[in-house]
Amino acid sequence: MKQQKYNFKDLTLAYFQKKSKLYRAGGYKYATPLKRDLRDYQNHFFAFLMDVNICLLPVYIWVLEFLLIMCGLIPPHFFDLLFYLMFALLFVSSVLLLAFFTARTNGQSFGYAIMDLKLVRRNKKEAMPINLILRQALGFGLPLMILGFFFQVPGVILWWLINGIVVLVTPNQQTLFDLIFGLVPVNEPDQEIRFETKAEPALVKEELVVTPIDLHIRSNYSDDGYYDVEELFKQAKENRLEVISITDHNCARANAAAVRFSSLYNIQYIPGVEVDAQYKRMRVRILGYYIDWTNEVFEVLEQNSLKREKDLSMERVQKFENYSGIRIDVDSLISNSRFQTITPTEITKMVFHNERTRLLPFVKKYIDSCESESVAMSRFETDVFGKNGPCYVKANYPDAKAVIDAIHSAGGIAILSSWHLDYISDDVLEEIVDLGMDGVECFSNDIHEQTIAAALKIVQKRKLFVSCGSDYHGPTKPKYHMGVSNCPEKALPLVKILTKAAK
Repeated sequence: MKQQKYNFKDLTLAYFQKKSKLYRAGGYKYATPLKRDLRDYQNHFFAFLMDVNICLLPVYIWVLEFLLIMCGLIPPHFFDLLFYLMFALLFVSSVLLLAFFTARTNGQSFGYAIMDLKLVRRNKKEAMPINLILRQALGFGLPLMILGFFFQVPGVILWWLINGIVVLVTPNQQTLFDLIFGLVPVNEPDQEIRFETKAEPALVKEELVVTPIDLHIRSNYSDDGYYDVEELFKQAKENRLEVISITDHNCARANAAAVRFSSLYNIQYIPGVEVDAQYKRMRVRILGYYIDWTNEVFEVLEQNSLKREKDLSMERVQKFENYSGIRIDVDSLISNSRFQTITPTEITKMVFHNERTRLLPFVKKYIDSCESESVAMSRFETDVFGKNGPCYVKANYPDAKAVIDAIHSAGGIAILSSWHLDYISDDVLEEIVDLGMDGVECFSNDIHEQTIAAALKIVQKRKLFVSCGSDYHGPTKPKYHMGVSNCPEKALPLVKILTKAAK
């Protein structure tokens, strides 16, 4: 069975959503309004030309059709039909497509996106979608159509000349409708948009083996999940999955919706969660299946997780401020973070996007010595916030035995996740299992064959459950595909035992 690949739309939306998130989380402070200098004028003009040419594609096609009519290749009586068809498509491209694309990308038209420009409010924060739609429709699309219809090319050129004069006389190159809706074009701050991993070309082309069971899926209730619960069920149905479980990171909230969608899509659903835990100062993750997600234990686990991550963020910021002398705008970052956290990546971006801090010696040495900005940022983050770095903060997670007991108290089954299982010796793996685990996730994309063999040996010896999961996140982690868990067909009967455990 061929696994659904990420299409261009999915990846494009993920890219712009990530850009918008970084911009809201403090990036707006480093955006610079366009000035009256040659470079900004050139960028703005090129962006305008790109938008014009994309919107006029129906006209270009119609001109080609007109030439074919003149050459006798298309009957002349099609002229009126093709003209009105062109006019309808022009409305779609210049009024609807441009306006809604700009709103969907939070202020970037086609040309703006290519030239790294963005339409924002006067305070540089993101504009309301309705203002962006009206700005593009009233200031670009409708004048192009109406003036073009009644006054042909001279009318359109006159409108653009008027707007061009307004752009030249305003301090920040604003058009007439920018002034009306309180918008300002800005240069976006440098942002290294990077998903965790890129799908290998060979993998995209080959046919992936999809098993009918996937018990390790993330929704957007996780900090790194992408799709909402119903979209996950839609994809599961398309891929002919029979049993799934959504196991969000330290959060059981998705289960309420998932149970309802299970009957609608005729897919068996096992309520699930994945919890961070600790065994002998080693971090592990424990999957809980068949849980009563309404049990207060999961509310406590989630709140403790959020508090822990926020406390780690504050400690990280404090260490960095003491180390660097740079003040971090905590309130701004926290207020724009759904999970109330400040990660090393976000701090690194703030440092590298500020012209003043880039000149500090301990930052500049990375910029001067690395072959690219992204490499410099990556090495800076590792050296400063990594395990041996001056701003490293160590997290303490709940005891693994306590997490297992909590899952059991909620009527669930505790399964050791495959996360980082390759780094655990066979002896320690047995110790963890003997804490009261009911099984092990033996099949996933993250463990080697030797680890699978060792895990299967342990579960067979103790007669425990076997689980499999893809760890599917969506386009933020393209190497993971729903239903692809490296579980061979001959091992499926072992996994099916777990799917019938509630019976």
